[in-house]
Amino acid sequence: MNDEERQTLRNHIIFLGTQLEQERKRSMAKSELLRRLLDREDLGWAVNDEVRSLAYQCLTDEYLQSREKENRHD
Repeated sequence: MNDEERQTLRNHIIFLGTQLEQERKRSMAKSELLRRLLDREDLGWAVNDEVRSLAYQCLTDEYLQSREKENRHD
């Protein structure tokens, strides 16, 4: 592997790492919004039970998917 190939790989790694971090931050922001929708003391008063139910389902699905990933890596 020559220097040019190494530099290209390095650039790809940096780009992918940056994209991963941005997606992680977006995911955390979405999760926080869903939590706030569930909290009747915060935004939950402004939404109906159906919306709160959907928010709860999204958070639960996200949690289950993260647990599945952890279990696959163990």
